[in-house]
Amino acid sequence: MIYDCIVLPGGGVDDDGSPSAWVAARLDRAVEMASSTCYFLVLSRGTTHRPPVLDAHSFPVDEATASAAYLMERNIPSEKILIENWSLDTIGNAYFARQCVLEPMELFRLAVITNEFHMLRTKMIFDWIFSLASSSKDRCTRFHLDYFAVPNRGMTNEQLIARIQKEALACEDLQTKTQHITTFPQLVRFLFVEHGAYKAKPLHSRRSQLDPLTASTY
Repeated sequence: MIYDCIVLPGGGVDDDGSPSAWVAARLDRAVEMASSTCYFLVLSRGTTHRPPVLDAHSFPVDEATASAAYLMERNIPSEKILIENWSLDTIGNAYFARQCVLEPMELFRLAVITNEFHMLRTKMIFDWIFSLASSSKDRCTRFHLDYFAVPNRGMTNEQLIARIQKEALACEDLQTKTQHITTFPQLVRFLFVEHGAYKAKPLHSRRSQLDPLTASTY
């Protein structure tokens, strides 16, 4: 199948600003599929869990920008790479991808690549958000999404166990806290009024105190 776009969720950068090992695994699979897509969409500004990594000039390194550079270093033309650098978690990845890039550009045949540990929640979120209709409870049927899992590269057994447990908790929260959201306008309200990563907060609030759903669990 020829896809309109390969979509690559965010997942963190190393201290030097390069994509984490598990994100690099996603990007490497995307490079392997280069002949099967018109565009690559790299997602995410960063995370609410820690301050952003800074470059040599003290500017924050966006995850999507780091992923785009990784692709270009592997001969993916810049004109085929789309950058979404607003989102802070997987829900935001899906929302901003659809709202700001894929729908306006009419890119509907999508390949979503992520790691095995992240796949269940990614599929739950993307299937949900990309099925929401604009103003009624009828499902949106314009999008076709295929999913491709890659190995959990670069994780110790302890890290992987902890991450799988965190993912399971986030999936449970997702099911219980978002089941009432059946239209795209409801999703927008949830994101910018209720979701801890995007709603207005006092400057002194501590992002580390966010609950597992509203925090950025990639």
